[in-house]
Order: sequence, then structure tokens, then C-alpha cells
Amino acid sequence: MKFNFSKKNVFITGGTHGIGLGCAVALANLGANIITFSRDQKKIKYAKKILSKFGNLNYVTEGDALKEDSLNQIANEVLKKYQKIDILINNVGGGGRWGNENLFKTKKNVWDEVYKKNVNPLIIFTNKFLPGMILNKWGRVITIGSNIAFDVTNETRPWFSAAKAAQIVIMKSLSKRTSLVRNNITFNTISPGPIFIKDTGWDSFKKNNKKAYVKWIKNNIPVNRIGETTDVSNLVVFLSSEHSSYINGQNIVIDGGQNNTA
Repeated sequence: MKFNFSKKNVFITGGTHGIGLGCAVALANLGANIITFSRDQKKIKYAKKILSKFGNLNYVTEGDALKEDSLNQIANEVLKKYQKIDILINNVGGGGRWGNENLFKTKKNVWDEVYKKNVNPLIIFTNKFLPGMILNKWGRVITIGSNIAFDVTNETRPWFSAAKAAQIVIMKSLSKRTSLVRNNITFNTISPGPIFIKDTGWDSFKKNNKKAYVKWIKNNIPVNRIGETTDVSNLVVFLSSEHSSYINGQNIVIDGGQNNTA
């Protein structure tokens, strides 16, 4: 199976770190032009350095996923520069560790901010970039969700699960719109389980208590390893390609078998 994304413009939210950067590198390596943003100057600089190796028409800019004005400005900027986006990857998110485990000690603004960070970019960029996909009669919209949307535990932050569940429902709803899908545009969600990303929660867990980290994996993940960004980016490449044209409206779980729902 061969993949070629030459002349394809790919917009990735949160594409300067973790899963987003992994997807950016995988697609850039196959010829895609990568467009992304971050509010962290160090991450912007690092992403630019990594993507410069591919020699594509890449663009990494500054923006804040929590500010609607910033998101609209980025979208308008990108459309002026590239005219259209072929593949939209809604990756930016977070909030799984925000707030307090005690529901009553968590303020309402945490619920609002987690929802805004996970859902607003999806809504804004989908609305901005879909018209170009319709005009071009081709497009891919992929959202990186989380298995926490449906595989909850006593420790799960409900505001995070709610935001991630909203992502799945929005994508499912869009996938039913024949006016979109019959223009060769598909909508799919990927829901990863635990993915190891440097300088995030799993990295801290491993550094602070490696024995407990190894034990947790053994007890919770049947394949006996934590996920890597490539586990997600490999699927993103496939869903972004022509080979996936009959896959639409799906929520695909990547968690090594951790999911305990029927």
C-alpha cells in the first residue's frame, strides 16, 4: 500500500508536540504541506526545525486554542496563504488532569475551559475549511479523541470525558451529512488510550515510580506496553489517504485492548 500526499495541505491543531507532531512528521515525510500552531514559542521553534528537514511548504505559527479570536485569525491567515485545506486533523485537547478529583472542589470554569479547548477548535476549523473541501470535492476530517470518553473509572475527570464525548458525537453527526460525504469528504475519530509522550503525565509516572508504572501497564493493558505516538500517526496516515474512502463516521480505539466496554 503506497501513500502520497504531495500537494496536499494538512492542518493539524496542536501539531508541535506529542501525537500532533508525530502526525505532522509522518505526513510531511509523505509529501504533505503541514500547517500548525502553538502558544509555546519553544514548541514552535522545535516543530519548525523538525519539519524543515522535509522541504515542504510548511507553516508553524503562534495561536491559542482557548481564544476564539486567535483561532479565527489563524484560519483566515491559512486560507489566504494556502487557499484550501485538504486534510484537517483536530488534535489539540487536554484537561484530563485539570481540576480536582473531588467534584465539589472543582470550579465551574474548569468544565468550561476543558470543553472550549477540546471542542471549539474542532468547530471553528471545521467550519472554516469544509467549504474548500466541498469545492474541491475531496477532504478528510480526523479528530483525535480519547478512550476516556466512554471507558471511565472512578478517577476520571467528568469534564474531560464530557468534552471528548462531544468530539465523537460532532464527528458522527457530520459523517451523516450526505451533502458533505458525497463530495468525498469523510469524518472519523481516533480514540487513543494511554500514549507515552515526553514531559507529560505518563513520563512523570515512569520517572517517579517505575515499578508502579510497569505494574499498572501489566494489569491494565493486554499487549503489555504503553502506546507510542506512531501507533496513532500510522492510522492517521491511512485515514487521510484515498485508501480509506469507505471508512466514515467511525470512532477507532487504539489502546492495546484496555477498553473495558462491550
